[in-house]
Amino acid sequence: MWKPALFACALAASIPARADGGLTDLEQRWLRLASPVIAYARQQRLPLDIVVQPQPTPGQAPLAMAYVDERCKLVLSMRGNPEAGSTLAAIPEPLLTPVVEAMAAHELGHCWRYVRGAWHTVPAGFSAGREAEDAASRESSVRDAWQAMQQTRREEAYADLVGLAWTLRKHPQHYAAVHAWLVAFRDDGAPPGNHHDTLAWVRLVANPLAFAPAATPFEAAWPPWQAGLAQGGAAHTHLHK
Repeated sequence: MWKPALFACALAASIPARADGGLTDLEQRWLRLASPVIAYARQQRLPLDIVVQPQPTPGQAPLAMAYVDERCKLVLSMRGNPEAGSTLAAIPEPLLTPVVEAMAAHELGHCWRYVRGAWHTVPAGFSAGREAEDAASRESSVRDAWQAMQQTRREEAYADLVGLAWTLRKHPQHYAAVHAWLVAFRDDGAPPGNHHDTLAWVRLVANPLAFAPAATPFEAAWPPWQAGLAQGGAAHTHLHK
């Protein structure tokens, strides 16, 4: 969950694969918790499909987003995947609904970017600054990997902000707790500048007033995302050769 969006030219069947044709109890629980976000995607006319991976998927993110044939695919990878259950078990019970909704809204943020053809793009006038200088000094193979990592990192940052903007709209009483949960989740000891190092952006919205009023969570996330870019959030990177 909250990992890089899943890319594929073809996905496993978009229908459940159990002999009785039904979803597992765990899949149903995840979908119930995420259902307000899924309903919102329909309301916003986002081309969203739900895909259930029928084969065992150990180690995969339980919830991820793909974009195939101009449609977003919310992918559930939960069968034979202990992380699907342990993820829910690790969330404090009072925060279970708002945190899972924030996760689903995060994935919807990816969909919003895909649909607009904006994936891995930055706002007009964005200057990579130190990021570009660091990239230029690296060997080509390392430079390409580093730049790809930064592109993913920026998308993860935007999606995290969408998730928090959703929380502010739908569960404002839990905003501080969900924000603190996300900070702890992202502050996982991984090297700075990794794909999921979004803390430079997440910390900008510790105060919910950092989100300006907007019609959608996607639009609400835009100003703090740009602010993080302007303050060099994508530049604090140390990739070891």
